[in-house]
Amino acid sequence: MKKRLIGAAVVLLAGAAVAWDQLSGWTDLSTKLSTGVPEQTKVYQPEFQASAEQAITALKQSQQQGQFPALTAAVAWRSQLLWAGAVGYADLESQKPASIESQFRIGSTSKAVTATALARAMAAGVIELDAPISRYKTDLPNSQWQDLTLRQLMSHTAGFPGYKENTDWIGAVHTLLKQAEFHDVHDALSLFDESKLLYPAGTDFHYSSFDVNLASAVLQSAVQAPFLQYLDTQVSQPLGLLSLAAAELPSPHQVSFYTTRDGYAKKHREVNLSQRWAGGGMAASSVDLAVLGSAWFNSDFIPAAVQQQFWTPQKLRNGEVNEQFYALGWRNFSQKHMFCDKENPLSRSVSFVHHGGVSSGAQSWLVIYPELQLVVAMNTNTVKENYCDFARQAALITRPFLQQIAPDWLLSAKPQDSDKG
Repeated sequence: MKKRLIGAAVVLLAGAAVAWDQLSGWTDLSTKLSTGVPEQTKVYQPEFQASAEQAITALKQSQQQGQFPALTAAVAWRSQLLWAGAVGYADLESQKPASIESQFRIGSTSKAVTATALARAMAAGVIELDAPISRYKTDLPNSQWQDLTLRQLMSHTAGFPGYKENTDWIGAVHTLLKQAEFHDVHDALSLFDESKLLYPAGTDFHYSSFDVNLASAVLQSAVQAPFLQYLDTQVSQPLGLLSLAAAELPSPHQVSFYTTRDGYAKKHREVNLSQRWAGGGMAASSVDLAVLGSAWFNSDFIPAAVQQQFWTPQKLRNGEVNEQFYALGWRNFSQKHMFCDKENPLSRSVSFVHHGGVSSGAQSWLVIYPELQLVVAMNTNTVKENYCDFARQAALITRPFLQQIAPDWLLSAKPQDSDKG
């Protein structure tokens, strides 16, 4: 009990230090967000010029009204980029404009990136989703993990705690402060290897990046190559993703990250996300995220049977689908409106495969509409307390393309929205 109380006190003190760091210094260190900002737009398919013009107008409106330092987006259809846009500043102090090449921390959208690497390994016959992970990784640091499977890890049904429930107190402090540097995904397991599982594997659902971090260590052992190296050779290089990388690696295209409040922006404190590459520590541009999403329709890259396994919401041991309709590194459910856009119902219930991310001074959104093979990605370099205040903006830029691709999805008038999803 004494050890538990001491650990809890340490976590509280570390949390207080982080909160003070983020809230202090607004008068001296903040920059006023301006109303006139640079923009860039690129149309990849000329027949979508009119839709692209509407999209960049919507993106500018979103950036201004939402007070985002920068906002970028990209749209792809049938494995072809249609449009990409950028509005605002990659760095406010130097007035460096954001561009369609700007690289952002993508937070938990990293889980969909990790799922892509795992899907490639599964297609190559290197891993099986339902085999005990001890088959691939013999040096697991916790004996409770021996019989867990990659399916359980990637669907958050393995029983792992989240950051807040972690009872590995030293690890809990490190995950909160985000200052320690790790050079290997195996080493990062030390942040939660002494934490107890919350429930027997497969019996419940609890969203946790620790699941996916462990999955990356298992993958690394199975393919006998460092996780980041495998990700580069099997995902980035085949798809030409120049921006996809660990978030702490220097890049001329990486934006500065901010905390925003009342029309002002202050640079976010420096962090190191090497503790969570697979679950939340990657960086990418909106364009590269849209290309990665589109690649899931390329059967030569990911076979259709593998795609369906990764996009199928997973059931618990009692036969019920988990509460978040979480598949394997993706969520997948249907609604009669685009994400966070209940005020504008669609004419039908639409399935979408997606993952969002919230990181230190950044938010990310990647959504796939399988019926249309339509992919939309969006990024910003600040964090909105209500995630929908960010993700809702993607609906505004998607609508012009839907009007051209699938006009029957849109309603000409706005009836009462009866959808409760």
